[in-house]
Amino acid sequence: MVWHIVGRSRYVVRVSENIARVPVPPDGLRPGQLGVVAVGRVIIGDIAATLVDLAQRDLLRIEEDTAAADAGWLLTLAVGARSRTSESAVEYEQVLIEGVAAAGKTGSLSVLASQLPVTLEKTRHAIVRDAVHRGWLHHLHHEERTELGDELVVRIRAFQRDLRHLKSADGPQALSDRLLPYALHFGLTDPTQNLLVRFAHAFTATFADLPGWRRPEHTRPPMVLSEVLEKPDIDQQMMGAGAWLVGW
Repeated sequence: MVWHIVGRSRYVVRVSENIARVPVPPDGLRPGQLGVVAVGRVIIGDIAATLVDLAQRDLLRIEEDTAAADAGWLLTLAVGARSRTSESAVEYEQVLIEGVAAAGKTGSLSVLASQLPVTLEKTRHAIVRDAVHRGWLHHLHHEERTELGDELVVRIRAFQRDLRHLKSADGPQALSDRLLPYALHFGLTDPTQNLLVRFAHAFTATFADLPGWRRPEHTRPPMVLSEVLEKPDIDQQMMGAGAWLVGW
C-alpha cells in the first residue's frame, strides 16, 4: 500500500490485479465532523458514524444482542481503550466514549436513549467548538462557514464523488474498513450490509427524534458557488445521504 499526493488530495494506491485509487478524506476529516461543515449543523448520523469509527479503531465494542426481544445492542469500552483514547481521540470523541462508559453495558437502544441525551449534547457542542478552532466556522452559536470551510466543502464533495465511483467500480465491499463511517454519512451503504451498518441505522432511527436533534423543517444545507454550478449532481448526492442522515 503506497501513499500518493496529487495536488491537495491524497490517495492510497492498492496494488492488485486492477490498481485502484482509494480516496482519503480531506484534511484528515473525521466522520463526526462532516455534518457541521457540509450541512451546517451536527446531525445524529454524525454520532452514529463516530461510534462506528470508534469501534473500527478498537476503542469501543459494538455487539448485537440476538437474545433481546427488541434487537438489543451492547456498547462497551474495548480492553485498554482508556489509555489509547487519550492518545488518538479528539475531544468530542472522548466525550462520547466517556458517556458510553458511564451508561454501562446496554442491552437496547431504547434504554440507551434515556441515558445518553446529555452526552449527545456535549458531543455536539464539542464538534462545533472543534470546527471553530480549526477555522471552518466563524463562531459557536451561528454555524456559518468561513472561506476555509467553503473550500473544505468543495473537497468533501469531491471525496464523496470518489467514494461513489469506488463503490461503482469495486462494489460495496470497497467501502468497508476505515471508509465505512464516511460511506454511512453519504448514504452509500446497504442497511443490511454488516453488523456496524445495522447498528448505525438502528441508532439513527432511535435518536433522530430526540428534542434538539429533530431536523428543522424546510431547511437545506448552505452551498458554495462551485456547488451551485453543479447543483443537479449535488442534489443527487445529498438525496443519498438524506435517506437516513439529513432527512430531506
